[in-house]
Amino acid sequence: MIAEMRNKQKWTQQELASKLYVTDKTISSWEQNRTEPSLDLIVRMGELFNCSPSQLIFDNIKKNDIETEIKIKLSKREYDDMKILLESSKFISETRQIDTYYEPKYRPFLKSREIDEWLRIGIRGNKKILNYKHWYDNKYCDEYEVEIDSDTSLEKIFKVLDINPIVVVDKTRCTYRYLDKYEIALDYVQNLGYFIEIEVKEYSEDPFSEYDNLLNLAIKLGLDLKNIDKRGYPYHLLYQ
Repeated sequence: MIAEMRNKQKWTQQELASKLYVTDKTISSWEQNRTEPSLDLIVRMGELFNCSPSQLIFDNIKKNDIETEIKIKLSKREYDDMKILLESSKFISETRQIDTYYEPKYRPFLKSREIDEWLRIGIRGNKKILNYKHWYDNKYCDEYEVEIDSDTSLEKIFKVLDINPIVVVDKTRCTYRYLDKYEIALDYVQNLGYFIEIEVKEYSEDPFSEYDNLLNLAIKLGLDLKNIDKRGYPYHLLYQ
């Protein structure tokens, strides 16, 4: 983003550096993602580029893994109607997903009833994925995941660290690509019922703006925003 905005102004790295009182090597380091500018320099660049600092901050966020989504509880009829509506969209897959959620004994985030982070091992076909999420204002989250080569070794590590399994979520998911920007998943979750999950896959704005776009899309799809689920499947299985 910095390089793009700099080029729009037709400035060299040295010219931008002189305006920020840094070296051209510092600018190069930012543009190659080796280092990141401080908040005060991001604000200053926003003034120079005539853009919101959040645009520049979001560019840094996008370098990491984030997720912006909404989940809405459906009736069986709403679930079936949504399947029909999505027939014209690109169908990606139908999979069974089994997720085991864990929490450290020293930090019981699943048992707190105010769940804003989770750690899980998910089965995706013949793969096992370790996933961690940390939610912000229930609108977007940091998400980090890695494929596990040896779940037996990981289980041993978890045991040593006193990280224990708490709940298992077993769901069947049908996934669609919608408008080349969103991924829509229709879930049937054992012991919970039917849900729709809409996730941003192509970002053009900051996460909070994209969340508002999700709400508008949900309304256009005829979904009831009163049924938005901000707790997540683990919470409901633990406390229903």
